[in-house]
Amino acid sequence: MENNVIIKTPEQQREELLAKISDFKLMDDTYMSAFFNGRRDLIEFILRIIMGDDKLIVKNDKTQKVLKNLQGRSVTLDVDAVLSDGKEIDVEVQQENKGAKPKRARFHSSIMDSNCLLPGQDFEMLPETYVIFITSNDYYGMGLPLYTIDRYIKELNMKPFDDKEHIIYVNGENQADTPLGKLMHDFKCQKPEDMYYKNLAERADQLKNTEGGREEMCKIMEDLNNESVRQEKYQTAIRLIKMNLLSAEDIAKATDLSVEDINTLIAMVRETA
Repeated sequence: MENNVIIKTPEQQREELLAKISDFKLMDDTYMSAFFNGRRDLIEFILRIIMGDDKLIVKNDKTQKVLKNLQGRSVTLDVDAVLSDGKEIDVEVQQENKGAKPKRARFHSSIMDSNCLLPGQDFEMLPETYVIFITSNDYYGMGLPLYTIDRYIKELNMKPFDDKEHIIYVNGENQADTPLGKLMHDFKCQKPEDMYYKNLAERADQLKNTEGGREEMCKIMEDLNNESVRQEKYQTAIRLIKMNLLSAEDIAKATDLSVEDINTLIAMVRETA
């Protein structure tokens, strides 16, 4: 029988990784997360363009922020930003339309809410939230640069419901000669020299064409991969715990997690039962 298993050396793996980095665009969520990691100034820059507010200030930010949901599916936010006025914004890039369906936007918005309040806090303490999908395609197909979704009361002449929840779809096909069109052009660029915005081009050049930048990119990609593998192990362990067929020690062996991790998960599952 022919053996199709190919074992690659660390050097070969690194060369493949560097080739992927060279081909990345900001529409690739892994690259986007690395691109904006630690760069609040760039997050602020793109949000000012998308939201049409040149006075917008980002006071806190995190890329690849995991919001846990022990009752069901957790989510990882590509870019999570908190503004100086308290608004919280989740920015997601979506290459395929199936990743930008309305119910996904609804879920992201709801799980952001569920992670905002501490026990006993009044619901009025919920911040104003925005889920922003930057889509490679024109999701709604109407040629608009962006689509803003809010809730209204039909019987009251479309009076705003005013729940402070907003969803925005940014049309990645729009590359008009406008600030937003130029931003979407840059989100689809592989080469820094082809980008309109100097600050974005400089960051892209740093990550793709300098040794320090490539090392930074490789580490972030490895960390993201490790976290993804860890989350998969946790989800598998939770499913096994709920089946109630194996001991903590057996689940630990099956998932390559520690017994301490399994006992913590068992306690969390029991709390939510």
